[in-house]
Amino acid sequence: MKRICPGARAFAAMLVLVGMQCCLLFPNAVRASEKLPEASTVTRRMIERAQAVARAEQGPQYTYDKRSLLQELDAAGQTIKSEEKFYHVQLIAGFPFNRLVKVQGRELTSEELKKEEHKEERLRQKFVSADGRKMAARKEALVTPELLERYQFEVKERVSLSNRATLVLTFRPKEGKLPTKTITDKLLNRMAGTVWVDEADGDTAKLSVNLVEPVSLGWFGVLGSLSQCELSLERQRMSEGVWVNARQVLLIQYRKLTATRHFRTTEESSGFKKAETALTAPKS
Repeated sequence: MKRICPGARAFAAMLVLVGMQCCLLFPNAVRASEKLPEASTVTRRMIERAQAVARAEQGPQYTYDKRSLLQELDAAGQTIKSEEKFYHVQLIAGFPFNRLVKVQGRELTSEELKKEEHKEERLRQKFVSADGRKMAARKEALVTPELLERYQFEVKERVSLSNRATLVLTFRPKEGKLPTKTITDKLLNRMAGTVWVDEADGDTAKLSVNLVEPVSLGWFGVLGSLSQCELSLERQRMSEGVWVNARQVLLIQYRKLTATRHFRTTEESSGFKKAETALTAPKS
């Protein structure tokens, strides 16, 4: 019988040990070789997840800080002018309210503070007077069957994001007749991109979408057109399983009459804190 040298045994044992450690430390990595699910299965899970989140009345909610940067760009993509704002996002009747706290790095003036207080009070009163149906309508899911029905999805691969198994789907508008009643319809019908879906939760972890052809604005495009619209979104999973928007960048270019304008807006959220008690509208 052929003898195996001690060095070979030690090397083989090391490989086994390393493999076991990888399985323990990176449990989602071993799922990459599993069979990919059908696109219809993934999109159905996305809809179910969105509806469940919309129906949730007492799920964990958060306050946080948000930085917003609006930049006007030239033809080469260089910044012509910009405006930076900072917000503290709090909850009113369970809905987020962006309270402005800084503009261009400076604190608000007394007049600006009064405007923010007045805006907040108007929102509170709006919730006091709102009936149950209107409140329920605001809680409707953002990911709906009608939205996803516009697109053809394809599951491309399984990757690991934040050590969680994530499915990568590409999508493009379906061929044939699509709703065209509104500008929003026309815009959605010309969007394509990639969505990263957390396999366990069925929630969107990341999104990249862009306009594949221009959209005319006004009468036969006489008033202008939208020639570029690119959106990237990164989301973060909280410990309670709630997903929040962490960063998004929107790049648009449009023509209004004879002038072409190019803008980029960036929003970054941080300092998420679980709201102990939602800031609800005062009782009448």
